[in-house]
Amino acid sequence: MQGKSGWEKQKEEEEKEEAGRKQEEKEKKRKQKKEKTIEVKKVAEEWEIWDKEEEVVRSEAKAKKLVPEKFHKWIKIFGKKQSERMLMRKLWDHIIDVKEGFVPRKEKVYPLSREEREEVREFIKKQL
Repeated sequence: MQGKSGWEKQKEEEEKEEAGRKQEEKEKKRKQKKEKTIEVKKVAEEWEIWDKEEEVVRSEAKAKKLVPEKFHKWIKIFGKKQSERMLMRKLWDHIIDVKEGFVPRKEKVYPLSREEREEVREFIKKQL
C-alpha cells in the first residue's frame, strides 16, 4: 500500500475545509435563529407587561366607579390584581385554639336570596 498522492491529499484537505465551512454556516444559522427566538420572547414579554399595565388601569378605573371618593387614595388595593393576592403574614396573626371534641356546625352565616347564593357560588368557583 503506497502513500497518498499529492492530488488525493489536496482533495482530502479541500473536503475537510468544505466540511468546516458547512459546520460554521450551520452554527451561524443556529445562532441567528436563537437570537431571533430571544427577540420574539422579549417582544412577547413586553406585550404581556403592556397588557398587564393596561388591565391594571382598566381595573382601577372600574374600581373608581364603584368605590366612594374618600377611599380613592387607596384605589390600587380595590383593583382586580391586588384583591386576588394573599396577604403577607404578620406578627399578630395567630392560631385559634378550640376545645377538644369541638365539632363546628354547618350553618348559614347570612340569609341570602336565591340570586345572591348563586352569585356567591360563582365567586367561590372562580376563586378556587
